[in-house]
Amino acid sequence: MKNLILLITSVFVMGLMGSVYAQNVAFKRQDSDHIKDIFKAWNEKSGDYLYESMASMIMKKNQPERPEGVYKTPFELLQTMHLDRVKRLQRIAKVELEKEIAATNGKRATYYWQEWMNYLETTTCGVSEGSSTGEPHMLTFDGERYDFQNAGDYLLSASEDESFVIQTQLFRRNTSSSWSLNGGVVVNVNGDIVEFRGTEMPIDGEVYVNNKLITKRNFTINLANGGTLRLNQPPKESKNRHLRGDRFVVNWPTGEKMRVAIIRNFSFGDNKDTERKNVLYQLYVAVPECRSDYYGLLGNNDGVKNDLVVDDSTVINNDRSAYSDEELFGSLRRSPEVTTRMENSCYYIAHPFGNTFQLNEETSLFPIQMTAISDSIRYPSGCTTLADASDEQIAEALRKSREAGVPDDELYSTVFDYTYANIDPADQVDNHKEDNPRKTQSNEPEINKEEDKNPPVIIKKPKVTPVLTPDTRRKPHTRNKPNTRTSPNTRTSPTGTSRETNPRGGT
Repeated sequence: MKNLILLITSVFVMGLMGSVYAQNVAFKRQDSDHIKDIFKAWNEKSGDYLYESMASMIMKKNQPERPEGVYKTPFELLQTMHLDRVKRLQRIAKVELEKEIAATNGKRATYYWQEWMNYLETTTCGVSEGSSTGEPHMLTFDGERYDFQNAGDYLLSASEDESFVIQTQLFRRNTSSSWSLNGGVVVNVNGDIVEFRGTEMPIDGEVYVNNKLITKRNFTINLANGGTLRLNQPPKESKNRHLRGDRFVVNWPTGEKMRVAIIRNFSFGDNKDTERKNVLYQLYVAVPECRSDYYGLLGNNDGVKNDLVVDDSTVINNDRSAYSDEELFGSLRRSPEVTTRMENSCYYIAHPFGNTFQLNEETSLFPIQMTAISDSIRYPSGCTTLADASDEQIAEALRKSREAGVPDDELYSTVFDYTYANIDPADQVDNHKEDNPRKTQSNEPEINKEEDKNPPVIIKKPKVTPVLTPDTRRKPHTRNKPNTRTSPNTRTSPTGTSRETNPRGGT
């Protein structure tokens, strides 16, 4: 039976990969010898590749093969350019766009060079970060915090064109447990499917790329459609359950990034659906802050705290910031008013909100799905909060959390996890810091500077609905997305003040 499942999945994935680029765009490819020269002068080895890779992204065509020794996405390569060169490319592309518009009498809704500039400009944005950790505790891209205690297959985050998709498989440690864990993860990286399966062995779980098991570690895989997957070597011996550091790093050619940390040795008790599960995945996701075309459990990244709103009937503030410390940790946590608010919020998160991003057998990317589980397992049996913990338990958990340096806004998560899952707060601290790969010194070459006679043009922000990459899947949701935006352009213009870290190492 297992072999049959793998065979069907292989055929499904290969069919997807074969049809990924079978799409038309509303414009023809354009070229600029001037821009080609600037790319080549920037990097003799990667310049030609980057020029063609950007064209393939815009035209939804197959990605060119990366030069030997290059283990970066086209997005990351653009981030290493000095801003002087980026601005120069923008000026030239602006002139090319004017020519393209004139040649078509301005009758198109969008143009090649417009999309090209949008992609380039997105690489100068900062990043918004979200996460799903512990039981699990969610942090949306817009900074809202809440607990999601359902079980089954759910959409963590996706872009509207679905070149970026993260799905999570949530398990209960036993059938009567009222909270769940990230026991499996699958992602769509612009058409390449990567799965992290939390099995007993190896200690960091199994990793599949387009349904092929990857056993090697300490190297980077260049995915066929422009992304990268970094697999770091786990420690030979682990004295505790936490395998420190980023075990896996996925980079999308559209600028998104997912870091995966691991806490292992979880027993799933009498839950037969999870008898081989042994890993809790800690997921940290970063997206360009100037794009608001996302949806899922991590929100839309529009800069407004509206991620937990399903429709206009939502009247409860479900963000944890609505509660005071006394209501979370002190005596008020057991007051009827607070417990009623929390119970109502738990129900809303589990049912109206959670149902919006619940996956079915057609939309789940998991080879072994949890889409048909009973409601008695899918939904929590009750609302687990710190009201059920003793004052002594909370005091000890707070002490250990503060000693570990846990920020104040993350204290509830680590206290909850230590109290109910015995996860050391020190193992929950994420010390990752984003580096700025942008070069600080410019060595801009002297190549036909006629374009400098034109005034600089900087696009204020990319379009909300990108057409940079192909539609690779059917929509991974079963209901309409929450309409929480007040307008399609709610983000500030790109600042370029924050950068993503490049994948470490090569083969």
